[in-house]
Amino acid sequence: MSQLLLKLLDRNSKVHIVMEGKATNRMFRKHPILKMIVEEGCRLLFKVYFFLVHRVKIKGMENVPKEFERLIIISNHESLIDGVLLWTHLKVNLKILVSRTRAQERHLKFFMQNDYTVPLDTMNPYSLKGVIERVNRGASLLVFPEGRMTRTGSLMKIYEGTGFVAYKTGAKILPIHLGNTYSTIFSKKDGRRRKIFAPISVTIGKTLEPIQLEDMPPKRRKKRAAAIIYKALCDIAYEAANEPSTLAREFIRFCKENGGKTLYKDSTGKEVSYRRSLTGAFVLGGCLSGLPGRNIGLLLPNLTVTALIFMGLRLFRKIPVFLNYSTGPAALQHAIELADLTTIITSRQFLDRIRLNLSVFEGKNLIFLEELRGQIGLKEKLTGIIRGIFPGPCSRMMPGEEKETAVILFTSGSEGIPKGVCLSHENIISNIRQALTKVDVRETDYFLNALPIFHSFGLTIGTILPMFARAKAFLYVSPLHYRIVPEIAYDERCTIFVGTNTFLNGYSKKAHPYDFHSMRYIFCGAEALSDSVFERYAKVYGVRVMSGYGATECSPVISINNALEHEYGTVGKILPGMEHKLVPVEGIDDKQGAVGKLYIKGKNVMTGYLKNERANKKFLVEDQGWYDTGDIVEITDEGFLKIVGRLKRFSKISGEMISLTAVEEALAGQFGERKEAAVMAVSDERKGERLILVTNSRDVEQKTVREILKAKGFSDLACPREIRYMKDIPRLGTGKIDYLRLRELL
Repeated sequence: MSQLLLKLLDRNSKVHIVMEGKATNRMFRKHPILKMIVEEGCRLLFKVYFFLVHRVKIKGMENVPKEFERLIIISNHESLIDGVLLWTHLKVNLKILVSRTRAQERHLKFFMQNDYTVPLDTMNPYSLKGVIERVNRGASLLVFPEGRMTRTGSLMKIYEGTGFVAYKTGAKILPIHLGNTYSTIFSKKDGRRRKIFAPISVTIGKTLEPIQLEDMPPKRRKKRAAAIIYKALCDIAYEAANEPSTLAREFIRFCKENGGKTLYKDSTGKEVSYRRSLTGAFVLGGCLSGLPGRNIGLLLPNLTVTALIFMGLRLFRKIPVFLNYSTGPAALQHAIELADLTTIITSRQFLDRIRLNLSVFEGKNLIFLEELRGQIGLKEKLTGIIRGIFPGPCSRMMPGEEKETAVILFTSGSEGIPKGVCLSHENIISNIRQALTKVDVRETDYFLNALPIFHSFGLTIGTILPMFARAKAFLYVSPLHYRIVPEIAYDERCTIFVGTNTFLNGYSKKAHPYDFHSMRYIFCGAEALSDSVFERYAKVYGVRVMSGYGATECSPVISINNALEHEYGTVGKILPGMEHKLVPVEGIDDKQGAVGKLYIKGKNVMTGYLKNERANKKFLVEDQGWYDTGDIVEITDEGFLKIVGRLKRFSKISGEMISLTAVEEALAGQFGERKEAAVMAVSDERKGERLILVTNSRDVEQKTVREILKAKGFSDLACPREIRYMKDIPRLGTGKIDYLRLRELL
């Protein structure tokens, strides 16, 4: 059957449905009963094929409207059989939009010039009028807005014509997501990775109301309509992928599917495949499963063994608690006590490197990697291999287990005592699925992750997401090695890199212009991306740095720029599957509802804070599950987020709210490449508060600072009244300025 379809369908055509030619159409018009018999026969034939070969699963069939005036069906486009698949299973008399140029090719006329297609001349904008007329006459139109089969497995660019037709006709829109047709032999995926018996899923979303753009200037309507179509396809892709599961189940599934392909590699030379990762996780998890208590502390750098211990603990339903070793002994002790840790897994060599006194762990059971290796013998290895083949209870999910805590992380503590954040399986998996709908991570991609795993971005995006994308990751021990990290990117030919502005700035000063030659994406989070860093990577390395925004409590990504939707100066659009609202803040212009304090709700938002009744009461009761980010943001007309500043980083001077973050960003890089600036507010009897500029440059003058700020549109109230020199401005392990420590030093 597969070979028959391949012969019937041209691999490069944009129409993927087998239909009758012109002569047959005339006969069918004379004999409608014959037409119905042939149609039902073809549908039955294809249904048998899809059921037996691809085990098609359809979700949301009840969403297909039974009655409608005008309907446009949109879907992602992954293979030649997409049109056949939808024509076979949808109980709608649909017509498929095809390319007129392709339809006129001799070997395609039979398939593409018939009553089941609507031809479109892509080179003639006026041909859209004919399409609009057909929809207005009641035709239900199937459109693949990408205009071609994907070459990446993810959504490609959306042509504006689809949105324009939808807007002009006022048709309702039915979004559909086709899952895994990219893995079939009918796709343009690398032939070695295609399968004859690849399973397929079809997810049908709820019908969307017609696009209304009358209040928008005509020149912007096409672009806006295309953005609405793209959002609808992203939303249905997330809905299709986000099934309840646990990290252990997903880990087992991906490891079994990808076998000998590399998953993790690190600076020690340790490289493990998906298959060996599963065995290693079972071996390590089995050795640690008998430890007392459910919470197990992890104080380790980015290494392959760290990732495997994390997964191993999850396989045996222990809760890993990642300890932030960059916050100092006091914060570390606070975290240990807060999480009720009796056992901590660490390394003697690592403790020596970070110069941490063992007195911090007084009364706790320390398990060192150096000693753990000696406990793993032949018996443990054989048991791990057997469990990898027959995972048993480890692969099963208890009812509601996806909502249980999967990991405990701690906030940065830049503005107070670090809070323990409880993230569930659902939180982390949802956030990964949300991110993958927007970023086209491919199976051939190679992540370089130097962000600490105790950092939410380093854990979710740098360590776990590559597994979900069937990609691989290089885990490096420290983001502060500015010469080594770019060299790794060059040697390993990594394609995706995650970091903070501080770290990216450091790499850019030490790297060779060719070090990032293989990079497809560089993502920046945790702090604002500076103009100088963005321009240096674009001009010197030829890579566009993408800004994102998130919070540990949101698992962490809230919004991100991508190749399809990017606006410099913003942190991208909010990911699918999240609700948001802006709450006005006194003293800050809300710009008719476009500016306010951002609240987020979604499956990616934490289950709550660890042993913090006051914070949990506000989050769960007072705010009804809406997470208060504490950030003042602006949402542009196109839906992009601009971070105005943290509410705690605003100062009220003479009745006016001043963003300390905005002042810092305006002064960033103004005093030299290696010079830093931090702005703090202190009390002032006359004006309420006044600003102090802290810098590691001795040459900064107040007059120069005032001129810079005024040139960038800041009022006189935003100009610091005092400048203080500090050789080393305190920073956290994530690269952020440690404002709590800085305030103590002032």
